[in-house]
Amino acid sequence: MKIFSKYVNILESGVLSFLMIVSFSCFSTSEIYSQINSKNNDSSIAENQKIEQLKNKPRKGLFYISLGSGNPQGDFQSNIGSGGFGVIIGGGYSFEKIFGPTIDDINSSIVTGVDIGFISLTSNKRPALYSYKYDNYQYRNSTAPINLFARYQIDILHWIFPYAELSAGINIYSATSDGEYSELVTKTDGQKVWETRTDEIYSDRTVFTNYGVSTGIMIKMVENITLPNSASSILLDLKARYLYGNPTDYKKVKDVDKYGTTIYEQFTNAGTDMLFVHMGIAFRF
Repeated sequence: MKIFSKYVNILESGVLSFLMIVSFSCFSTSEIYSQINSKNNDSSIAENQKIEQLKNKPRKGLFYISLGSGNPQGDFQSNIGSGGFGVIIGGGYSFEKIFGPTIDDINSSIVTGVDIGFISLTSNKRPALYSYKYDNYQYRNSTAPINLFARYQIDILHWIFPYAELSAGINIYSATSDGEYSELVTKTDGQKVWETRTDEIYSDRTVFTNYGVSTGIMIKMVENITLPNSASSILLDLKARYLYGNPTDYKKVKDVDKYGTTIYEQFTNAGTDMLFVHMGIAFRF
């Protein structure tokens, strides 16, 4: 009996020791897990705070590319035609929050920059029936505006950016005709193919100054946040610009006859106003 009691006491002591070890282990594990979880939560909170800071970070750079139409106005429309397809590329620097926050989540900024465009006003092609060299004659009238601009822009919730612009610069008007012909060329692999070549057979270019007013709106589509300190966004850009051009002398190519002679019409001290309406993609970074 005494031996049995002795074994029972030993067993009880062992169980008690085991329970104490298990309890201590569980407590230690729980404490370690709490510390890890606390660190993870602190890290997650800090990361979220950093992301919010980057979302509110001023975006100094602006780049955009737009497609649309360039439409002569007044005398320019009567002389040249209704207009055509165009592309404009531009960029600038943004002075963010120049007036400080005016209302919660609404800020103002000034953006200055430059843009360059090309608009094909009229373009036609006709066969070169009596030419020994050319297959076709192509003639076109086009403009290439180059403008500096200053933009007042409003930032609404970092999502919507309405703006108004003043611009000034030059417009390069071109009236040209080209002769197209085919030439047999040998590629680097020895293969011979026919390729189209062009010669400019007539050109008249006029440079005139212009100034303009614009209005538009940018709407954010994508925001890119890269920790620790990079932020950029992609926006849809809708814009209309009216350019008041100084009256000047210019020509319009009307046709190229069957002998390759360019037929043009001369205009003196005529208007050069244009309206641009375009849509594109803008990048703020």
